[in-house]
Amino acid sequence: MHPALKILIGALMIAIGAYTSITFLDQLTALILGSIGPLLILIGAFIVWLESDEWKMSRQDSKDKKRDTGLQEQLNTAKKIREQQKQESKTQDRQIKRDYTDVLEGTVKEAKETINSMNNANYDALIAAERRDKNRKTLIQWLERQKQ
Repeated sequence: MHPALKILIGALMIAIGAYTSITFLDQLTALILGSIGPLLILIGAFIVWLESDEWKMSRQDSKDKKRDTGLQEQLNTAKKIREQQKQESKTQDRQIKRDYTDVLEGTVKEAKETINSMNNANYDALIAAERRDKNRKTLIQWLERQKQ
């Protein structure tokens, strides 16, 4: 339907409503007074419905917040444990590097004897430690052969 036609129908309804209000004023007054009760009932029911729904939502939000807080605590605990594990791993890595540096302190012959006496030697770490410290080619070549 065209907007101009809708406007015309709306204006006609206003005119008819105004005419009937003036003409039937007594009946209009009775109608208004009779509709106050049902109108109050409808508005009251609407308010009760809105507020009860709001109350339910706030209780649900409270439950969700408690659950989220519990999850946040678990997440924080997991982060702390991960940080502790990383710190322990770094400490162990430093200890291993220190031990390997100590193993490689002496002569090539002494280093070979010490490495041969070790169980499960980490040849990659030994090679890295040797390259970092003294960088002796003969020992590095020997370590690479032992690694294979």
